Amino acid sequence: AVVSTQSTGILGMGDDAFTQYLSELNTPNTDGYEFFTKSQTNGYSLEIFRQFEKESGLYRYKCYGELPSVDTDTAFKVYCDLEYRKQWDSYCNDLRVISEDAVEQNIYWRVAYPWPMSHRDYVFLRRSKVFENTDPTRWCAIGKSNPASTFEEKKGVIRVKEYEQTVAFQRTESGIGTKVFLYYFDNPGGALPTWVINWAAKTGVPQFMTSLEKACASYKK
Repeated sequence: AVVSTQSTGILGMGDDAFTQYLSELNTPNTDGYEFFTKSQTNGYSLEIFRQFEKESGLYRYKCYGELPSVDTDTAFKVYCDLEYRKQWDSYCNDLRVISEDAVEQNIYWRVAYPWPMSHRDYVFLRRSKVFENTDPTRWCAIGKSNPASTFEEKKGVIRVKEYEQTVAFQRTESGIGTKVFLYYFDNPGGALPTWVINWAAKTGVPQFMTSLEKACASYKK
């Protein structure tokens, strides 16, 4: 969905909320963050920074990268296409829009964790917008847990209550390829040790970038 309204929705966000994320594409702000890891393949390059959150014992992440062979409009469409994600994301057990309006989508997402861990599910709100009046054009999607969700919890599945994921895209300076900014926080709950969660973040984001790059190459526009 492409949003053009100034309405704030359940998350209380106006269009100004996009600005802080879009600015990260050209002026990374890593104040309070430490360098975590770097990953590079033929399909992408990525640097990840993290900020420790004392209350949860987990980290917030900022990721800066490029997909040199991926068209930016395609990258954004692939990221936002829920039905297509069920094809290319092997951890995605269920993903669908529960409800939506002119401002945001209310989305249900179930993630298959490796055995013997319980599956997790999420109910989150997403706002997405294309900024065509900027040079270059920029794309952004903001996702956060829905604090007002009444969607029924499922037996044996742990509902994640703290989740944020925002992605911003723009074309590279050469006009070929895509610059990427990803902001991410996920508290999966349950009895998982924090070191397992943090290790998963270190491997999961690069894996996601690899899968996204491959999915873009196969996407039927």
